[in-house]
Amino acid sequence: MLFTGFLGGFMNAGTVPQIGACPEYQLLLEKCRKALVSWQQRRSIVASAALAGRSVVLELKRLQENYARACALLDGHEHSCRTCQYISKIGGLDFDSMSTALSQYRSID
Repeated sequence: MLFTGFLGGFMNAGTVPQIGACPEYQLLLEKCRKALVSWQQRRSIVASAALAGRSVVLELKRLQENYARACALLDGHEHSCRTCQYISKIGGLDFDSMSTALSQYRSID
């Protein structure tokens, strides 16, 4: 497995780890990254402008739910995709999923 572009944390908004995986995994990972970026950007705007109100709270909650949904799809794919499981095994990783592997990799830094 290749871990390149990993700058300081899992799902850093500016980078996506380049992992040898199936195309569907890469697509789901990109969707997860985009959902995170949207949520972080809006949260930052809300904080800097001191915005408040029910609509702002609902919007942030919706963006957070989009991110959680994207991550759940990614996690589900990891557990059901034989290609991703195979790539994880040949990479010498003894983890349940590639996201667990990334978390472990992050804690080493």
